[in-house]
Amino acid sequence: MGIVMLALSLIACQRGPKKTAKTTEQASQENIDETSMEGNGEEVSEKGTADLGPNFNPVGSEVAYYSYVSENPPVARIFISNLDGSNTRQVSHLDSIGFHVEPKWSRDGKKIVYTSFLEVGSRMMVVDADGENPTELATVSDDGFHMFTSWDLSGDGYFFFHWPKEEFTPDAYYAYYAKDGKVERLTENGKTNRPQITEDGVLYINRVESETPYVATKQLYDMENKKIIKDIPELEGEFIVGKHTVKSVENEDSTTFVLEDLQGNDLKELGTVPYKKIMFTTIDKNLEYVAYNTDFADGAEIHLLKIATGEIIKVTKN
Repeated sequence: MGIVMLALSLIACQRGPKKTAKTTEQASQENIDETSMEGNGEEVSEKGTADLGPNFNPVGSEVAYYSYVSENPPVARIFISNLDGSNTRQVSHLDSIGFHVEPKWSRDGKKIVYTSFLEVGSRMMVVDADGENPTELATVSDDGFHMFTSWDLSGDGYFFFHWPKEEFTPDAYYAYYAKDGKVERLTENGKTNRPQITEDGVLYINRVESETPYVATKQLYDMENKKIIKDIPELEGEFIVGKHTVKSVENEDSTTFVLEDLQGNDLKELGTVPYKKIMFTTIDKNLEYVAYNTDFADGAEIHLLKIATGEIIKVTKN
């Protein structure tokens, strides 16, 4: 099965009026070879390679993302840049194997977690923001796929989803970071991904409705009683930040970003950019910038939209 499941797990968040998404295998050019997932530890970043999956530092003016450091064989590593694109540095260089994707900052900005796809399965790795001390996080199975999605509010634990190598039947989990990685299973339906917690401690999960095309419905989950409370089909944005999410609405030759509350109500338009097939749309916690990456046809670049002025800042240029 291997890297085929990359298509279904890294939901790349191109959002239109309907809740469908561009898959990550498309975002990874649909041709990653399982036999090429090992790096040699001596990678030199190629100019003009794809940059994907921006994630804001919650306490600093930085953005993390993953970037192809080699396209043949395909290898991706985690990078950090200032919001203006300066001071770019690689932070997953000490982890020399795997295809590194979807960085997530810790709430104090001191650590970054990412998912590393291997020849068999995937693992979750945490590293200091300076690139030191790479450490593997909890596992459910030795050869299964693990995708990190959200730290809890205290930083003592985290949420992720896992599926076995045999088929894409994902379920949500919680792991205790400070208790030797003890793992607690939250769902058992084989169709749940992306557990995310809000700043008020409310947990949302995705119920996968369709794999091809990818379609999911967000649901509220009761951690105390371990049950789903209700569906929220109106909530279209993929990544939750604080009390909001951002959906991307495609126009004829552009994309408009709309701020949503977590009940799925449209609050306001944030701005429009002259690109289509936008991926990985997110917002900073102060609601000042929308981050996204452009489609491969437009260079797969990391851009920021400054909400107050409409200025587009190119963090990377390919």
